[in-house]
Amino acid sequence: VTTFADLEIGLIFSGLLLIVLAVITYFVFPKVVFCVILAMMLMNVSSPQLGSALGYFYTADEQCLADGPHFNYTYYITITGIVGSVVNFVSVILYQAFMSTWRFRPALIFTIVIGSLAPIVDLVIVMRWNEAIGISDEVFFLLGNAIFENLVVILLAIPMSAIYAKVSPPGMESAVFAYVVGIGNFTGMFSGLVGSAIIEW
Repeated sequence: VTTFADLEIGLIFSGLLLIVLAVITYFVFPKVVFCVILAMMLMNVSSPQLGSALGYFYTADEQCLADGPHFNYTYYITITGIVGSVVNFVSVILYQAFMSTWRFRPALIFTIVIGSLAPIVDLVIVMRWNEAIGISDEVFFLLGNAIFENLVVILLAIPMSAIYAKVSPPGMESAVFAYVVGIGNFTGMFSGLVGSAIIEW
């Protein structure tokens, strides 16, 4: 049974499974590791993902959505994907150059605050405010979605990876990282379900 068979069943099952994973984490790992993993779970779950619905909005033709951006798939997937990959590389360099000497807490707070601004890009395009100020959909999407959102994701991922390595018990770094990546993927899927529920309701 897939969690996508029925949205309500998927939400309930995934939510219960997240609780079970949190309880298992509490009993298996040291308390500090549990706290870090729980924080990551809560951060991921608290930001619903609307990407699949927005994908339809961005690529819908004029018959479906008269006032939409009408991106072609080459632009939407290929061009923004290439730009996003370059931005990922630049993000690592920027982090190393400017944030690598920061203490963990200020680096994490900074990236979370900046990251909370990333969804505003989609809101501006959906509400068509970018056209009101004279910026085309393609340019605003490229600057926002392909550049800003990718930058924020990497700048947040680097300090989180560093804290996972720091709190892991000696000799268990790879196991803890693998567990965290698995939980992160699952919470990302759950965030997608929450986003689907928001759009449906």
